[in-house]
Amino acid sequence: MHPPFGGRPSPGSRARRVWRASLATAVVCVAAAQSSPWPAAQPAHAAEEGRAYSAAQTNLSPDEFLAAFDDARLSGLRDIGPAPAITGNAADDARIRSAAQQRGYQRRPEPNRPLVAVGRHRLQPEAAAGWESLRAAAAGAGFDIRIRSAHRGHSAQLAVFRKHFQDTSPAALDLTLTLVAPPGYSKHHTGYALDLSEGSGDFNYFGGTASYRWLAADNFANAKAHGWVPSYPQGSKPTGPNPEPWEFVWVGATNIICADLDFIPEGSFCDTAGSIFSADVDWLRERGITTGCRPNRFCGDGLLTRAQASALLWRYSGRPETQAHAPFPDVPSDSYFAAAVRWMFSTGVTTGTSSSTFAPNRAVSRAEFVTFLWRMASRPEPVAVVGLFADVSPTDYSAEAVAWAAQTGVTTLAAHNPDSSRQTGDLPRFSPGAITTREQAAAFLHRFAAHQSRSGDDRRAGDDHDDDAESESGEDDGNREDPDEPDEPDEPDARLQSAI
Repeated sequence: MHPPFGGRPSPGSRARRVWRASLATAVVCVAAAQSSPWPAAQPAHAAEEGRAYSAAQTNLSPDEFLAAFDDARLSGLRDIGPAPAITGNAADDARIRSAAQQRGYQRRPEPNRPLVAVGRHRLQPEAAAGWESLRAAAAGAGFDIRIRSAHRGHSAQLAVFRKHFQDTSPAALDLTLTLVAPPGYSKHHTGYALDLSEGSGDFNYFGGTASYRWLAADNFANAKAHGWVPSYPQGSKPTGPNPEPWEFVWVGATNIICADLDFIPEGSFCDTAGSIFSADVDWLRERGITTGCRPNRFCGDGLLTRAQASALLWRYSGRPETQAHAPFPDVPSDSYFAAAVRWMFSTGVTTGTSSSTFAPNRAVSRAEFVTFLWRMASRPEPVAVVGLFADVSPTDYSAEAVAWAAQTGVTTLAAHNPDSSRQTGDLPRFSPGAITTREQAAAFLHRFAAHQSRSGDDRRAGDDHDDDAESESGEDDGNREDPDEPDEPDEPDARLQSAI
């Protein structure tokens, strides 16, 4: 394994060239998003292609392939529960589990959401999409790859295990474990693993086929381009069974990039490559406003909490000290966000969700986050409030804030149907109730700072506190102070898909 952060690749190295290529893709995406007042879906599509290209160009060692799955941020998985029974004898089961763990097997979670049917098999939605794109690419290259096994629950894995299991003697048990995982320890439990064959052939011989050679070429570039990596590659440390060239796991481009630490310039976030928000996130990082959700990750699609929002805005404002009291019992005095909430309350940036609650764990909507920024700017009166967005009424508590944000460039006009005509009265939508993601908050704040700089306004927070101001219905920030408990991304259809 490479050491943490691995050091910066040399200027002429392959990793450095690839990283520059991914950054170039991000720049193209940002330019595309900013060049038109009505951005369509192309920037997001281009960003996905940029991440796929970057993932394909990584150079992972066998152990890094393993880490790509073990360290991946994957959706749709429940917490690992009690280990399932194997033989019905507690002592024998304990011996089997102990031997499995000594070989490197790990307990694996099961899905917490419906899986997608792929023929007679089932996969997690992201893995199903990755399989369809991989299968199509293979077919285009003249190869017929097929799924022989995908998701297996505990009972199905037990049936497979019992086909090989003879007894619990050390020799017999070790032989069994070279071939199959005991129930509770298979990657197939997750819905992100599959076994492949070439055509109707036996999957046990897949490693000798032309299809496998196509997948494995150039450090498995063809597999990585679609989010797949070998599950148990040749040359890895003992991690369960003997190498299985037929088993692949889907982890997605971002997790592949993050697994190759030499691929990432020192201090950068590995999960922002190809993102249209990469410059905004880098701006946060360079100023010490965010440290990410984990070492070398920003978790940009994570949803923001009000506690995180307070920390983000407080850090941007220079971590001002205040002795003011905030009347919120739900803000512990020793919490990382306590000083930030006191500052926000004393300056009128927040009034709480009620007179006695701040709701630190609640997510923040786009309207709420923009309202915070507007209050930090001393509540300037916008040129006009009506006629900007179809889904923001002049009577909404955030109407002035949203109008100010649109007129100052803090927010862009969100994408609407590019085929519709504005002359018919169709207006863009702001999506005020959509939850703010960490990367969207980075863009909002970066643009806010640029506006403050252009206007020559060095005031970082509003001076006037409106005692009659309405309580905001929620707020949040992209400054993760608790890297062991990162926010899980919402389902894709619940997240804003347009420009911010």
